[in-house]
Amino acid sequence: MDSSIEKGYKNVSWLFVAIFGIVVLGFFKTYFGLFPSFNNVTAIQHIHGLLFSTWFVLLFVQPLLIRYGKYRAHRIIGRFTYVLVPCIIVSIHFIAREAYLNAVAAHKPRPDILAGTYFQVYQIFDFAVLYLLAIINKHRTPYHMRYMIATSLAIVGAGMRRVFVHVLHMESEALLLGFLIPDLALVGLIVYDWVKGNNARAYIIAFIILAVSHYSIYFLPHTALWQSVAGYFVRFF
Repeated sequence: MDSSIEKGYKNVSWLFVAIFGIVVLGFFKTYFGLFPSFNNVTAIQHIHGLLFSTWFVLLFVQPLLIRYGKYRAHRIIGRFTYVLVPCIIVSIHFIAREAYLNAVAAHKPRPDILAGTYFQVYQIFDFAVLYLLAIINKHRTPYHMRYMIATSLAIVGAGMRRVFVHVLHMESEALLLGFLIPDLALVGLIVYDWVKGNNARAYIIAFIILAVSHYSIYFLPHTALWQSVAGYFVRFF
């Protein structure tokens, strides 16, 4: 097993710090900035925030453990994610449930409610698939690392959209930019790997997954197909 980190990725931990910073900034008004009272914050929102914060801590720590030769600790923490990631996915489900019930209570049209579930479903799908690809490739460090980087780009959009809405007051542009910036970041990483002569296949696969999920939102949620799928999905609520 190749357990080394490529030279150009020695400081990849700081990328995860930057991405987590965007998430914190995006959710500062509605979550982090409410400390310590956390008025109107539900238990599931606390759990959801704690789980994702833990995920970003692990993303920061794991490359450092490899860099400094702490391979056993890296493997132990890696196994912990086998529990953490399903918990994250379940927490997204319950966040989706809260959003659904709030929309029902607000008497929104059912087609709009079902269309709104697309956000949570694609986030679950993208995060889970990229994580699984990282685990499948855990003995191929270059692929494993790139898929882990992609997981962070798969979830940063939620925070980024809120940055545009709450901080930059660009509500009309928030949705598109929340998709476009992570996707362009992946394009940049693909180009970087090509320039350095590295294999960019993992990034290309990640880009396809994210791009399909992101831009389908402009035509898929109100189709009969999605309305049917979402109808089955909300039965779990």
